[in-house]
Amino acid sequence: MEASVPQLLLSGLKLMLVGMAIVYLFLALLVGVIGIAARLLDRSAGDSGPALASPTTDQALEEAELAAAIAAAIHHHQGR
Repeated sequence: MEASVPQLLLSGLKLMLVGMAIVYLFLALLVGVIGIAARLLDRSAGDSGPALASPTTDQALEEAELAAAIAAAIHHHQGR
């Protein structure tokens, strides 16, 4: 008993739709689980992390020196 072309196409379409539905449901479930885990971890973490220190004058001076060195290197490179 041989299946006709329209029957084969319909079977293939059904299989494709079932597969796409399974993938969609799995991805939706994964997004939900990740969201729940993020909320749970956010609650448990709290504000126990260290506070960021404000930049000191030494850091500002180092950044200024770095910016000057970069500008000098660009100027030297463009002069060639």
